[in-house]
Amino acid sequence: MTWPTGRLARRLVPSAILLVLAGCSGLFGGSAPAHLYRVTPKSTYPPNLPRRSVQLLIDVPLAPAGLDTSRIALTRSAVSIDYFADSEWADRAPLLVQTALLEAFENSRAINAIDREMVGLRADFILKTEIRHFEAVYDSPNGAPEAWVSINLRLVNPADRDIVAQTSFEHRQRASANDMPNIVAAFDDALGEVMKEIVLWTVTNPALSVRRP
Repeated sequence: MTWPTGRLARRLVPSAILLVLAGCSGLFGGSAPAHLYRVTPKSTYPPNLPRRSVQLLIDVPLAPAGLDTSRIALTRSAVSIDYFADSEWADRAPLLVQTALLEAFENSRAINAIDREMVGLRADFILKTEIRHFEAVYDSPNGAPEAWVSINLRLVNPADRDIVAQTSFEHRQRASANDMPNIVAAFDDALGEVMKEIVLWTVTNPALSVRRP
């Protein structure tokens, strides 16, 4: 059956409008802008921390796909992962951790020279890290979650790519309330404890006391 042109146009217009509106809903869906959060570097260390005359580069941490994002992860079981709505980290979690760790080492004043790993920069050692956990764990139906931070690290000699030493650190911190400011504060505390352990472990490693030519 052949429809008159005018009737055919009238039949198609509503469908076209629906498609346009559907596209607009994805762009302007009314969702609130994300609240951005950051973490703070560790800044207090023992006064007798050894000073090392080495150049240390910090690589961007590896992370599983579910954590390699600016979204703030949460989990309610060992096999699931989700994200908080309307709240994000100010950067991808690996870059967030790398920056905080770099500043933590700078604040310790224990390393002679420290920077991010980049092509062309000479280093005595490279600190390679892997984020194993960086999520809020809900372990009760109505309670506040624990921020769980777990980082594996390897101290690498760049001359021969040998792993000089490796270990892991983790810390869990219960949020004082089930809201984003308190949950982020728990992340900040947990990461701060892990960063402190990383700095202390690195600067007291015997390999850093050996003078290299």
